[in-house]
Amino acid sequence: MGSIMEEERLKNPGFYNEGQSASSSMAGDRAGFKQEGKEQVKRIGGLTRQRAFSQVDSRKGALVESLNGFARQLESISSQGDVQVPQQLIGSAVGFVRKASDTLEQNSTEELLRQAQTRMRERPAVALAGCALLGFVAARFLKA
Repeated sequence: MGSIMEEERLKNPGFYNEGQSASSSMAGDRAGFKQEGKEQVKRIGGLTRQRAFSQVDSRKGALVESLNGFARQLESISSQGDVQVPQQLIGSAVGFVRKASDTLEQNSTEELLRQAQTRMRERPAVALAGCALLGFVAARFLKA
């Protein structure tokens, strides 16, 4: 029976090879679709990232103004004589707020993100503690 099939294969080679070429063609199409899908996801991700960064950059000015206003309020509190909080603590808080404001104003969102990633890699424990503290403050703020 094997010899009959061999003879048929020799007579009609296209019939027996069509399945193989069709399956390899379908595999090539799948790989093409897969690659095209990956490229489309990259394009969409890039567009989404650009939009997010542009929105953050457009709102960054308002945040800088708020931080500067907060620093001015802290300075006015420290200038009052009957403050319960030590002057040195208020002075360092003002310095921290001013530095944060200047950093936000002078750097783009991408640069700020890159700096944050670098600092998190350098000191992961401090970054984790800061995130926990920020989460706690945000929860208290939203709860109130």
